[in-house]
Formats: sequence, C-alpha cells, structure tokens
Amino acid sequence: MHRVIRIGLCIASCWVLSGTAAAQQSSQATPKPNPPSPQATPIPLSEIAAQGESASDALRNIEDGLSTDQVTTTIEKRLPQLVNEIELRIAEMNKLLAASLPLEFLHFLEIALQTFRNELSNWNRDLTDHVKTLGDQIAQLDKLREVWKETIQSPEVSRTAPEILKRAQDLIDTIGRIQHAVESLREKDLTLQGGVLEAAARLQKASSALEQARANAIRNLFVPDSPSIWELWVKNWTEENRGSLMRRAGANVFIAYVKQHPTAFLLHAIIILSLYLVILWLRRGVDTWTKEEPRLLRAAPVFDTPISTAITLSFLITGPLYTLAPFLLRAIFGGAVLIPTALILRRLIERTLFPIISALLIFFFVDQLRLITAPVPLWSRSVFGLEMLGGTLFLIWLIRGKHSHVGANVTRRFALAIRLATRVGLVVFPLTLLANIFGYVNFANLLGNGTLRSAYIAAALYAALRIVEGLIIIALKARPLGLTRVVRLHRPILQRRICGFAEFLAFVYWLSFALDFFLLRTPLITGTERVLHANLTIGSLSLSLGQILVFGSAVWASFVVSRFLRFVLDEDVYYRWRLSQGIPQAISTVVHYAILLIGFFVALAALGVDLTKVTILAGAFTVGVGFGLQTVINNFVCGLILLFERPIKVGDVVQIDSDIGEVRRIGIRACVIRTTDGSEVIVPNGSIISNKVTNWTFSDRYRAVEVLVSAARGVAPQRVVELLKSVAANHPSVAKEPAPQAYVVNFAPGSVNLQLRAWTDRYEDWVQVRSDLSIAVDDALTRENINVA
Repeated sequence: MHRVIRIGLCIASCWVLSGTAAAQQSSQATPKPNPPSPQATPIPLSEIAAQGESASDALRNIEDGLSTDQVTTTIEKRLPQLVNEIELRIAEMNKLLAASLPLEFLHFLEIALQTFRNELSNWNRDLTDHVKTLGDQIAQLDKLREVWKETIQSPEVSRTAPEILKRAQDLIDTIGRIQHAVESLREKDLTLQGGVLEAAARLQKASSALEQARANAIRNLFVPDSPSIWELWVKNWTEENRGSLMRRAGANVFIAYVKQHPTAFLLHAIIILSLYLVILWLRRGVDTWTKEEPRLLRAAPVFDTPISTAITLSFLITGPLYTLAPFLLRAIFGGAVLIPTALILRRLIERTLFPIISALLIFFFVDQLRLITAPVPLWSRSVFGLEMLGGTLFLIWLIRGKHSHVGANVTRRFALAIRLATRVGLVVFPLTLLANIFGYVNFANLLGNGTLRSAYIAAALYAALRIVEGLIIIALKARPLGLTRVVRLHRPILQRRICGFAEFLAFVYWLSFALDFFLLRTPLITGTERVLHANLTIGSLSLSLGQILVFGSAVWASFVVSRFLRFVLDEDVYYRWRLSQGIPQAISTVVHYAILLIGFFVALAALGVDLTKVTILAGAFTVGVGFGLQTVINNFVCGLILLFERPIKVGDVVQIDSDIGEVRRIGIRACVIRTTDGSEVIVPNGSIISNKVTNWTFSDRYRAVEVLVSAARGVAPQRVVELLKSVAANHPSVAKEPAPQAYVVNFAPGSVNLQLRAWTDRYEDWVQVRSDLSIAVDDALTRENINVA
C-alpha cells in the first residue's frame, strides 16, 4: 500500500513539473502580443460630412479595384488547365525517359518545363503583390471602421440628428461588406498561391529528373550505353505495353494542347490565307517584272505554287507560337512544312538534284516511324540502322552518278554547300551506323539526328530565301519604294546588299539550330560569355573583352548609320527639296558629326564608363587642351561658323590672297580650294574667318566680262559704243539682265579707248566667253571699217 502511494506521489510530482515546464516553454514560444493600437479618435461633428465623403470615395476605389481585378480571375481560370497540362507533360516525360530518347528530345522537354516554371513564377509574384495590397486594404478598412464606430458612440454625435447617425451606420455596414469581400478575395489568392507552389514543386522534381537524365546521357556519350544490336533481346509484352503507354501519353498531351491553344491555330490559318492572297496578287505582275529584272528569274517559280509558298513562309513567322508543341504535333508540322518545301525546291534546283529532295522526305518520315518505335529499343535501333545504311548507299550512288553536279541556274555557294553536305554525310552516316550497332546509342542518335535535322532546316531555309529574294526584288520595283529616287538609281546594289543580309541571317539561324541539335549551342554561349566577361585589370581600370567589342561595334555602327543617312540625303532628299547650294553639304556634315557623337557616348556607356565622370573629365581636358591646341580648336569653331553662317559654300569661286579657285570641301579644320591651274590649296578655317575673302559667287553665278577696245581717231565714239552694245546683246553667252554697257575710258593722241562690260551666267566658262566676245567685237569692227589703233 505504501509502495502504491509512493508511486502515485511520484507520478503526480512529475505531472506537475512537466506542466510547469510546458507552461514555461509555451510562454517562451508564444510571441508577446503587439501593443494595442491607440484608441480611435471620434470625428468631430463639424467634419463628419467631409470625412464621410472622403471615406465613400476610398470605399468606391477599393470596390472598383475588386470588380476590375484580373490577377485572381486569370489565374483561377488558367491554373487548372496548366496543372492538367503539367500532369500530362510529366506523364509523357516519364514514359519518354524510360524509352531512352535522343538527347535533343530531352532538350525540347526541358524547354517546355522551363516555360511552365516561368509562368508559375510570374503568377506567384503577381499573387504575392496582390495579397500584400489586399492586406493593406483590410488594415485600412479596419481602422476606418473603428473610427466611425467611435464617432457614432460619442455623446456629441449621439445627440445630433438621426439622419447623420443613419448615414454613419450605413457607412459602417458598407465598410464591413467591402472588408468581407476583400478578405474573401485574399483567402482565394492564398489558396491559388498554394496551388501554384504545389505545381511548381512538381515541376522542380520533374526538372531534376530530366536534368539528371540529360547529364547521364552527356556523361556517357562516348560510353556503350546499350548492348550491341546482335545481343539485344526484348520481352515483347513489356516493350509493347510500354510503347502503348507512351503513345497514349503522347496522344493525351496532343489533345490537351490542341484544346488549350485554339487561338494559335486560328492565327496560323489567318497568316497562311493572307500570304496566299498576297502571293496570288503578286503573281499577276511577276512576268512583267521578270522581263525588267532578269535576276527575278531565280525566284519567280515560287510564285507558281502559292499554297506551298504561303505554308513555308507561315512557319517562319509562327515558329514562336509552338514553343510548347508536343512531339506528335512537331512531327505533323515537320511534314506540313517539308512537303511544300520539297515542291518549291523542285522548281528552284536542277533536275539532277531531285533525288536529294526525295531522300530528305523519306528520311523525315522514317524518323517519325523511329520516334513511334522508340519505346522498343530493338525496333527503333533497327530502323535507325537501316536509315543510316540507306543514307550511306544513297550518297555513294549520288556521287558516282554525278547527281551532285549543279547547273548554271544555281549559285556557286549553293553548289559548294551541296558538295560539302554529301561529303560530310559520307563520313557521318557510316560512323552513326557503326555506333548504333556497337551500342553507342546516345552518340549515334546525337550524330545522326543532328545531321538529318540540320539538313531539313537547310532545305526549308533555302526555299524561304528564294521566296524572300523574290519579294525583295518585287518590293524594290513596286510602290512605294520603287518611286523613290535612291531606289531607281541604285536598285541593283540595294538588291545585292539586302539579299546578302537576308542570306547572312538565314545562315546564322541555321547555325543556331545546328549547334543546338549537336548540343553545342549552350556550351558555346556559356564559354563565349565567360571569355567576354573576363576582366582585364590595370591599376584602377577594369575592362573586359565584351565591353571592348561592344565599344568597337557601337562606334562602327555609328559610322555605318551616318554613311547610310548621308547616302539617302544626297541621293533622294536633297533632290526633292531643291535646297540652295552649300546647304546640303552643311546638313550632311552636321548629321555626320552628330551621329558620331551619339555613337561615341553610347559606346562609352556600353563600356561601363560613368558619363558624369566623363563630363567632369571633358571639362578639365578642355581647359588643358584649350591652351595647347588653340589653333586647332579655333579652326574647328570657325568650321562650324562656316557651316551655319555660310559666307562661302561648296561650289563657290573665291579669292584668298592671290589664289582663285572653287571651294571643293569645307572640313572640320580646313577648306579645300581647287585653283584654275588644277592645284588644290588647303586653307585653314581660321584664315577664312579672320582675313579678307572675295567670294565671286556669293549671291549669284553672274560674272562681269570686260573687253578693252582702242578705236582710231576719226571715228565717232558714239558709233563705236552702240556697235559694242549691239555685239554683246546678240551674243548667246551674254546675259540679258543686266544689259551690256560700253564706256569711253580716255582719249589718247591717236586713239579713243573704250571698255565693253557684259555679264554672263556661265561663270565657270567666263574666260571662254570673254574670248568669244572679243572675237565677235573684232569681226564687227572689221565689217564696219572701224580701224583699231
């Protein structure tokens, strides 16, 4: 009995001690409550009306925000669809990973998962901001409600008119209703955010598995990852069951994608229809344009197949719409673009190259068959091996039969590309076949698939290039570009430059895809970024190769832009505006230096230089340089004065000291004047501004021509004066206004000296005009029997 009592007392004491400890832990774990908020202050009676109006406006704004809320509505509608699509993609990914798909398919899966992660991340950020805003609104409504409760309970207000009390109570009820709505919306946002985070967690798990599979495949790229083909044995039921599961998963993803993206298909159809109508309209004038522009002959056949051309061009435009397209849809689209491309190419290339187009089509459809049989390794590898064997035999037949030779209608670059592709294929296809046979499946898939897909993209881009070339030629012939003077005068060079630029872009586009197919694009970009971002530190100066390249590119681009703008101004704009002489050259010079200055500052910003420091440095540099380069700076400023004030212009005939000549160029430091004897005089701008300069053509191009005549005594001077005026007036090179004048200069013992002054607008030929006028005067004096002393 005593033992039982002792045991009971021990248990009771332990229970008391545990309760005390728990209470202490609870008191320590429980945070101290926030100090109570200060008591709300009632609103004075005199301010109730104004405060009520202000509160009503605030409540109206909050209610309007709730009614126009798009964040919650959009996510609530889109989240179930996205979660369903994610579930289907993850199920498809698991089946595909079990089937040991090629590496490029893993890359496509990674792109899809990354797109989903980005969308979920954006939603999470939007919901977080929205929940915070709603929390602030709830706090605001709480405070507002407490203030009005205290107001209606204050003695001053309770004794006032019932209408005021009723309005205050209505306002409190409205606050409560809106607060309930805000709290409900916040609860909904928190629930949605939980769903978003759950979906993001599933995506992260799937991405980790995919990344692991991709890393293992790359790590074991040159290691046998499968038994040799003659050792391969397959359990038919297991593999067929896996294949049916994968096909079912792919079909589910395909159906879900089609249901959730109907707008993309509708937009694609509208683009195809629009392109088809445009090509039909252009086809009516192709024959006429081809006669005027022989180069259009190369691209004219694409307008004979408007449907194929429209489909091919549409996929170049709508490619970004199908970033998340499943494999089955990609296969359908591949056939949809490759078949019309083949039809177009058959009209653009020599008949000897037709087998290449047919072979590409066969390879493509065999690839789709191999994708379907991917869950069954024996079937997939057998199909792939036969494909590589057939490709090898086809290339040998192509070279031995001289089918790779091209005719005169194909460019040299295209012929070189065909010969290079056949020789690369003769190396790649046998190597891929051997790797597949001996169990290097990942390496074989990477090499073979990368080569074939690069060929598909090259064929589609070549057809698209010919289409774009035809459209460029037609655009330069038709309105509105065909009406511009710069296009009329320089159409051939513009065609070559634009088509060359399009070919360069197509090559870069193809190279990007080819590197991606061989898993080289990401490492290349990463390595390039590492090299470009490597810093070179010299004292306090830190530069990187990327900054230097951007600096040089910006400066080079400013020169290119300046050259192009001045070309357009000179060839078209000035011709239409009919500006005064010298103004075009001044505008072009100002435009040139303005663009160079802007480009230089952009280059400095790209280099990471703080422009505020550059301003301070430039101020200090200007003060120091101002003393050392006074003459250069003086000539620079004088050059600006010459450009804007224009006391002389390009084309003017000026006289500086004893040099007379035509102004050929007004530079930033000096002017170039070409004299009558063919020499060129370089005159500093400061000398022109500070010294006396005679401008013979400042206001017009007229020049006075003077002819001296000495008539013998015995002839009436008035008769000679009238004769000289008549000869000058009838001369074709003499201007009618001002009229020619003749004067008696002086009298000599045996003669009377006269001077004929006439004006000519042929300033550049005034010496010749004076000579012709002198001869005409001599002939007239001889006819009139007037002796010359």
